Amino acid sequence: MRRLIPFVLLLLASCGNGEEEKKKIAEIEKKAEERVAKAQNEAKTKLGDLQRELEGVKTKLAEAESKAKEAVTQAQASAEEQAKAAEEALRRARQAYKDKARLELSDANKELAEVGAKASKVPAKAKEAFQKAMADAKKAQSEVAKDIAAFDAATLDTLRNLSAKVQKDVLAMRAKIRAAKAKIP
Repeated sequence: MRRLIPFVLLLLASCGNGEEEKKKIAEIEKKAEERVAKAQNEAKTKLGDLQRELEGVKTKLAEAESKAKEAVTQAQASAEEQAKAAEEALRRARQAYKDKARLELSDANKELAEVGAKASKVPAKAKEAFQKAMADAKKAQSEVAKDIAAFDAATLDTLRNLSAKVQKDVLAMRAKIRAAKAKIP
């Protein structure tokens, strides 16, 4: 706008009438200054609105970040709780399998002790075979004990397999006890 003022002044100066021209120039300058002031006020208003909007967006962003951090913290806490619960459940399962295996071993040990108590009744001819059968039963007994100890390191995936192995080894031990018992008249 201010660029037009000298051009307008030059145009009016060339027209002639001095006093009238000065009034027109003053009026044009006044209108130009009013327009510039109005444009500046509008720009300031728009800039203020944009700054307020930007502050609102920053506030919302800070709130969103805070909520996201809180959600992550809660998720981590929940995951830790679930991991602890899973570990406790695994510990209990191990203990239950161990207790069951110990009970079965205890029953088999009673049978072994009963057969061992009757060792004096074995005739001399069968004594060596009886002793070998008893040694085999005791090896099977130590194998079952190793299996039971393995429950401490068992994972959830290996618990059932290990339990099946214990069952198999207990059955093998009982079969060897029956073989030793068969040597007793």
